[in-house]
Amino acid sequence: MKSLSRAQPLTRSLLAWLFVALAGAVAPALAMLLLVDAPAPAPLALIGGPMLAVGLMAVGMIAAAADGRLWIGVLLALVAGGGLLLFARVLGMPPLPHPFSTGLAVTIASISFAARGTLFARSASDKGWWIAVFVVAGEAAMLSTAFAMPGRLPDWLLALLPAQWASVAIQTALTGTGTRAASSTLFALGGTAAATLVVVRLWPRRWPYLIMFTAWLGFSALVWHRPAGPTPRADLAIASVPRGRIAPIAATPADAATASALARVQRQIETWPAAEEPDLTQRARNLLLIAAVPDLYDTEPLQSHLPLLVAAELTVRLPVGQRASILAAIAADPSAGSVAARETLPKLGLPANLGDEAPVRNRMGLYAKLLGERTAPDDQSAGNPVRDQALSAPSPRAR
Repeated sequence: MKSLSRAQPLTRSLLAWLFVALAGAVAPALAMLLLVDAPAPAPLALIGGPMLAVGLMAVGMIAAAADGRLWIGVLLALVAGGGLLLFARVLGMPPLPHPFSTGLAVTIASISFAARGTLFARSASDKGWWIAVFVVAGEAAMLSTAFAMPGRLPDWLLALLPAQWASVAIQTALTGTGTRAASSTLFALGGTAAATLVVVRLWPRRWPYLIMFTAWLGFSALVWHRPAGPTPRADLAIASVPRGRIAPIAATPADAATASALARVQRQIETWPAAEEPDLTQRARNLLLIAAVPDLYDTEPLQSHLPLLVAAELTVRLPVGQRASILAAIAADPSAGSVAARETLPKLGLPANLGDEAPVRNRMGLYAKLLGERTAPDDQSAGNPVRDQALSAPSPRAR
């Protein structure tokens, strides 16, 4: 593709680059600073998807529109995304549970946004970056509304927004099950980028726009019919107090993406030091955190299936004669012992938990009571086919 900078005089206006810096880096960074002390566990991880999506869109789209070169927009968007992630880590965001998935989502989103900016530059010359600014402002406003007021915007409208696609893909990588669960949004971002670049390549012919708009509507339909699942979140009011409820345990088999994530978690438990803790009561606390922390973050659909996996691990990792008494002791006094293992959960592909211990201890105690009843020796043969499936999965031998 021929560089637009050689084909026509495009603006290098300081105002355009000021918008790039303010909307793509300064605004998301300020939002992180405002939220770093919010009364919720790891709030930066829970809102990372929308913030990164807006930052990538602003930098990638406006920079490509101002400069006229695709690679400039992609490069600057990747730099901005990496910088925002590093800044979030400095402010206390837990380690990434899925680094590859996060990098893939950020890269595909950067290319998609930069492709649209390149088209604006091609079609509107030195006014293209203004179009990019208005597009960024409009999609960012809808993304903010969807996050702040869930359910206010219809799902079909959000399914049309590339910014929402990027937000879901990145958020799923940050606190969800990884790339596979967000495959529809990644395909949508990549597919629309390819269609947009076809229009850029064939400009000034107008018929390629039919390809681009058809692809956009088709991929929107894909996202609508194959959603990535509810975005993980935290209810700030509930998370800030020690009492709360836990999610219902799944009563139906996991879908393919969730089953793959569960299998990965189970494999990683094999090498997780916290699962080998010599003190049996502390070992049980560590295993219960696998259910408690994702429940705290509302990481559905994974959260409702993880207790079944934890039940299986408790069954094989605690002596049958002591298991009931250990879980009963944790349920009776969840404030005892350590929950430091919550910070190492990214080794299992799960979100970490930092800050106030009360919410996670509360849920740990609730799960100890519930799973103590489910793993009682005289109840192991009964009941739930999903639990039976979890218990029959390959597991380490009982310690």
